[in-house]
Amino acid sequence: MSSVRCAGLAALVGGILCLVLTPIQAYIWSGADAPPLVLASRPLLDQSRRLHEAVGPRLGLSDYYFYGRMFCLVYLLAMPGLIGLHARQARGGGRGEKAWFRALLAALVAALIGDVVAYWGGTDLGNLQGLGFTLEVLALLAVLVSSGFYGRATLRSHVVPRWSTWLLILAGPAAVLGVFVTGYVPHGAVLPFSLAVAVVGFFLLAREPDRAAPNSLLADA
Repeated sequence: MSSVRCAGLAALVGGILCLVLTPIQAYIWSGADAPPLVLASRPLLDQSRRLHEAVGPRLGLSDYYFYGRMFCLVYLLAMPGLIGLHARQARGGGRGEKAWFRALLAALVAALIGDVVAYWGGTDLGNLQGLGFTLEVLALLAVLVSSGFYGRATLRSHVVPRWSTWLLILAGPAAVLGVFVTGYVPHGAVLPFSLAVAVVGFFLLAREPDRAAPNSLLADA
C-alpha cells in the first residue's frame, strides 16, 4: 500500500473514532441532560460503559479521562490525511495551497498539544487542564478557519471530488451545528472537520496515487 493510501486510511479511521467518541464524551459530561441526538446513541453509550468498567479501574481513570485521552488520536490521524492530500497535489497546488496547508497543520499540532495537556496533565480539573483546554479551543478555531481557506485553495486540483473539498470549506460553520447537537466542546466542534478529512481520506485510499506525486508525503510541505 502506498504512503498516500496509508494516509487516507489513517484519516478515515480518525473520522470514525471522532464519530464514536463524541457522543460518549458528551454523555459523560452532561448525563441525562445531554441533547436528544446524544441520548439516541444509547447502545453505543452502554457498550462504552461496559468497556470502561472492564478496563478503566485498572488504569485508575474515570470514564471522563479514559475516553478523553483517546481523543488525541483524532488530531493525530487527521494529519496524515491532510499531508496525503497535499502530496497528491504535488507542485500544482500553488502558493496559497501550500501556505494554508502549513497553517492548518500547525493549528492541528497546537490543538493536539492542548488536548494532551488537558487530558494527560493529571486527573483533576485544575489550572493545568484549564490551560490545555484554552489552548485547544483557540487552536481549534484556527483549524476551522484554516480548513476553509485550504479547502478553497484545493478546489481546482481535482485530486478528490469537489464536493468533498467543500466539506473542508464548510467545516467551520458546521462546527456551530456540531456543538449544538452534541452539547460538548471540543468534540462537537471537531466532528465536522474530522468527518470532512475522513471523506478526503476515503478518496485518497480508493484512488491510485498520481505518478507525479512525490514519494515522500512531506516532500513539498
